[in-house]
Amino acid sequence: MKKMLIIYLMLAALIELDICLFAICKMSFAGYWSDRVVFWLWFIATPFVVFYFWKNLVAKIYFWTLVAATILSMIPMGIFFFGILLSTTGSGRLNHFSLKNNIRVQTVGYGVMGRPRLQVIEDNLLFDKILLEKGDEITINDSTTLNIRDAISASLIRKTDTSILVKYIFEKDSVQTVHQFEK
Repeated sequence: MKKMLIIYLMLAALIELDICLFAICKMSFAGYWSDRVVFWLWFIATPFVVFYFWKNLVAKIYFWTLVAATILSMIPMGIFFFGILLSTTGSGRLNHFSLKNNIRVQTVGYGVMGRPRLQVIEDNLLFDKILLEKGDEITINDSTTLNIRDAISASLIRKTDTSILVKYIFEKDSVQTVHQFEK
């Protein structure tokens, strides 16, 4: 069972690596579902590891720490709990479009109190890089805005080192907009 513990600790280390990469470099594992699969493997393995090592004091402390953290995350109106739930189940992704040149545009809403966000992501071999994250509104004129989450399709018109030009098609309209990358 030492192998099970090593595999479990490797899953936990992968989750920590993913969190650090996202927080520091705005990167995650390649593909939308890869970090979610790692989380769910860790989540499913946790009861087995805790049950198997239950006689060990560290396993009991670990179990009660996880229970306390889950309960404490629900206290402030469930903001942290629903953020974790929406980001790990994929329910937070409202729409996504795969464009040319390994670019993905997606609208995500990982919080119950926040507005949906547009993410422009560059797909790479091992890690995906978030090139831009901003609100998902496109301003047409002073009184008209469109939400990218309502778009039916999108296509890449032009890509430069600092921006992309994307054409969004809505039910009754189509709009071309430039997304400037963050430095």
